[in-house]
Amino acid sequence: MGVLLKYTSILLLGFVIYNKSFAQTINDSKSELVGTWKFVVRNDKNGKKVDTIRHSFGNEVANGPLRTYRADGTYSLKFTVNNTDNGKWQYDSNKKEIVHQLYYSKPYSVAAQYLIGNGHAKKDANGDYYEYITTKVIELIDNKLVLSERYDQQSTYIKIQE
Repeated sequence: MGVLLKYTSILLLGFVIYNKSFAQTINDSKSELVGTWKFVVRNDKNGKKVDTIRHSFGNEVANGPLRTYRADGTYSLKFTVNNTDNGKWQYDSNKKEIVHQLYYSKPYSVAAQYLIGNGHAKKDANGDYYEYITTKVIELIDNKLVLSERYDQQSTYIKIQE
């Protein structure tokens, strides 16, 4: 019985150390992201500036939202005056990813209802729905943030406010 207790204690200690290390990894670089980031440019995989993204349903101006990451773990992505995503965020410096929990606004849009109905959204303890969106960070140096985008493209942002 003593051997079993010893091994269980060792496993538990290892788990606690791993989780503390993971939490520290998330928090160490989190402060670098806190602030407001303005879109500068979008480039393709060859470094060429992208002005327009072509889709089967039409064209999209290659632009990015005004990104605000707050120290309390909340964020907003402002696409237009009437189109802002809000939610919670974490940064994982091991994976170099920003993990967004995008919360759906009530009343739920047709798209949100579809995602909820098909199990793509998760429900929190308050009964609100959200989805996980992971954004790969290519570069985070001083006041410059480069993110991986669709179609092998990259968006560059500069920090305009701490």
